[in-house]
Amino acid sequence: MSIQNSNPSGDNNYPIEQAFKLPLVATAVLVLIPGLLLYWFFGDAQSTPRSLKLLIGNWISPIILWFFCASFFHLWLKKSRLEVERKNSSLLSEKLIPNLLGDNLNQLSENELELELQNLSSTNNITKENLLNSRLSLFLNHADDDIDETFAIKEREYMKGSFSLSRFMVWAIPIMGFIGTVWGISNGIAYFSDAMTSTNSVTDVSVMLKESLPLVTSSLATAFDTTLLALLLSIPLMMLMLSLEKNEEAYLIDLDEKWFHNIKPLLQKNIQTNVTVSSNTIDGVVTATDNSQNVAKEITLLSTQIKALQETMEDLYETIFTSKLNEKSDQ
Repeated sequence: MSIQNSNPSGDNNYPIEQAFKLPLVATAVLVLIPGLLLYWFFGDAQSTPRSLKLLIGNWISPIILWFFCASFFHLWLKKSRLEVERKNSSLLSEKLIPNLLGDNLNQLSENELELELQNLSSTNNITKENLLNSRLSLFLNHADDDIDETFAIKEREYMKGSFSLSRFMVWAIPIMGFIGTVWGISNGIAYFSDAMTSTNSVTDVSVMLKESLPLVTSSLATAFDTTLLALLLSIPLMMLMLSLEKNEEAYLIDLDEKWFHNIKPLLQKNIQTNVTVSSNTIDGVVTATDNSQNVAKEITLLSTQIKALQETMEDLYETIFTSKLNEKSDQ
């Protein structure tokens, strides 16, 4: 069984899924490109504040900021989708479905019920991709006993996949910090090595070290700044992702509870009642047919008896008439 069967016309099987392209492109334009430009023009300036150098003092920090902002924007969009999804499911389960079944119980077939639910959903701006709507469609169109378990497993698999970008960013941000550390230390060692090998006299070495010291310290600053920035951003991002993932899991659990305890029993009651009414109607038609056949048989039998009685009466009349004629002849 596949979730796609419940939504043949929809483009998105999991309504709380958020595409990666929009957050990545939007934050690249708003964060990455401006950050790299600021680094190009102001990153090495002595007048740049230390706090700003932490963000644009090297080429790796803007990439770390881009990863963080893209993941944050992605999670924010997912949170908005989750709120809309939860609101729509609550409206369906607490108001629309009970009112529909309460007003039309014993009157709607499965196809009529699905059509009414689709009309109500469209009226209230609830999409077909809504998880509760998908479950309703599957339940009304399939007779598979394992469909609830299959659908619940699919939902949680989709939920895990919808956080793949954020999980990648939580992993990638510290890695970028580590890359910045290695980059900065390797550059510092390279500057120090160049200073040591460019002259042979002790006096010249001292002068070369003094001239190269700003470059070495700048490289070391890059090393530690990228690590610090990565650690500072990865912690809140991890907390935000775990919090949203927990809320989404809670929504799925709440959806299961409403489905199994409130909605599905109402649907089953409606279906069973319709089956009973249909069975009683068929039995009534069969009984009426049997009664009609019995009456026809009785009428046929009565007609036969009347015909036989008529023949007997005619014979008796002939006998009496013949007897009277014979008496008159004898006289």
